[in-house]
Amino acid sequence: MSKGVYSALSGAVAASIQLDTTAQNLANAGTAGYRRLRPLFREALADASAQGRDATARFSAPTGTVIDMSPGVMRATGRALDIVPPQEGFLAVSTPRGERYSRAGAIEQSAGGELLVAGYPLLDDNGQPIVVDPSKTATVSEDGQVFSGGEPLARIKLVSFREPGALSPEGATLYASSAGSGGPEAASGQYRVGELEDSNATPVVAMTELLTTSRIFDAYQRAIDTFRDADRRIVKVPET
Repeated sequence: MSKGVYSALSGAVAASIQLDTTAQNLANAGTAGYRRLRPLFREALADASAQGRDATARFSAPTGTVIDMSPGVMRATGRALDIVPPQEGFLAVSTPRGERYSRAGAIEQSAGGELLVAGYPLLDDNGQPIVVDPSKTATVSEDGQVFSGGEPLARIKLVSFREPGALSPEGATLYASSAGSGGPEAASGQYRVGELEDSNATPVVAMTELLTTSRIFDAYQRAIDTFRDADRRIVKVPET
């Protein structure tokens, strides 16, 4: 079998991963607080010649996903519980899997007064869920202080990471810390109140990437078919 088919196959796998990632970016182009994803690849067997192998053999290998931390467009909503964290900051929420982090600043209030982000309890700087009096109006100040009926109640927990691009995505707007990102560190800064940060994945860019990657995948697929046809012709026994 021709060695080229393996290089073409690795390219097709890489293009397939790129397609999945781009489709996720496109699906979340309208999700506030979403940060687009980019898959990472490396060249494998680059030192094949040193091992006495074919020096022309090159393969692409996926190594993970990185988060594009460039900011999205700020959109004014005028809603008292819509906030945008500082550029390097993340809100902390409590989930059944442990503490998770988000830049989705559309805070909702449950019937019992619990403040929620992405459907999970928003934490204060002591790591406790923030609960307000449901009969009173809840607001947030630019320094992250939560008020209930005009009275200060708690301060939103804000964290940052050494390498935020290496966080582990969970769904559209939640992230878990990883070995690459480092652990959460206490952060501070000014919030933008009455605004939301739109996704930094734009539909036009995502559609363009989707079409380009689809064509690349098709090209690798045709290359694989060509190599297979060549192999069949080589091994075909001539009729007598």
